[in-house]
Amino acid sequence: MTNPIHLPSPDGTPYRGPLLLFDDRVDHLPLFAFIDGMREMYERFDSSVTNERIRSKGHLITVLGPRGVGKSTFIQQCAYLLAHERQLERATVFYYGQAIGHKECTNFDQMALWLARQMHVLLEEEEWTVREDVDKLRENTDDPSVAYARIRDLLEERDAVAVVILPEKLDVQWVRGFQELARKRMVFFAEASTDDPDTIAGSFGVHPTCYTIFLPLGLLDGKGNDIKAILTSRQIPLGDEAKGWIAEAVRPFQTADQALEELTILFTEIGQAEITQERLNAYRERAMRRLLAKLVKDSRS
Repeated sequence: MTNPIHLPSPDGTPYRGPLLLFDDRVDHLPLFAFIDGMREMYERFDSSVTNERIRSKGHLITVLGPRGVGKSTFIQQCAYLLAHERQLERATVFYYGQAIGHKECTNFDQMALWLARQMHVLLEEEEWTVREDVDKLRENTDDPSVAYARIRDLLEERDAVAVVILPEKLDVQWVRGFQELARKRMVFFAEASTDDPDTIAGSFGVHPTCYTIFLPLGLLDGKGNDIKAILTSRQIPLGDEAKGWIAEAVRPFQTADQALEELTILFTEIGQAEITQERLNAYRERAMRRLLAKLVKDSRS
């Protein structure tokens, strides 16, 4: 059965399983996303959302920031961490980022039930479930809390974890509704476009059975497209290995302005030549001298 809610693959065919999007795109995070303070949000997520907490409480992670800052890509990277790097048994990603069916829903309960039914469809494809499990989940209910409690029970029985990327552009009130529905072994990711993260975060409050975490992005301050333009300026595309090397080389530079300046210097020095560890090491030595000189100047002023 073809899954209609996943993004098409590069060859135009639909993705079938909930993890294929991530299996096929191991390095799907653009390099510039880790250049400045965005990685601090990633590290906060990594330290806050532990395996033990996932097994004991539900989670709602809301990524905040203006349009175009990279919220969706950041969420995918966090989901990839849980699915592939945490050694969680049966961690299943349900990706609804660009699903469109929820737009026909007129209220939160209807949308939440629609999402639960889509999860049932994907669970049919998982080897750790059996038909009786899915049939039980599908027993008629008009109460979202009952529907998600049944999913929690299945996760408990199978020692599994559900990582759910909610559809983009949900109303903030609907996002807050998932704070009520999140059960242990469920991690919901949502995004909210805002220039005022504190206002949204303050409207959620504390929930006794759900860890609610807000990760504000936006630290690139409009420089993301400039950095991306530099990275794509080469006639020879950057390979995944080279991207990793460059990310490490510019990691010490904490602001977008510094990162933009350093990338410009790096690509001017290397030009269209092959990017190797040796060339990057030579650049890194000069970059460290520039960084230390700046720190000394700042300390004196």
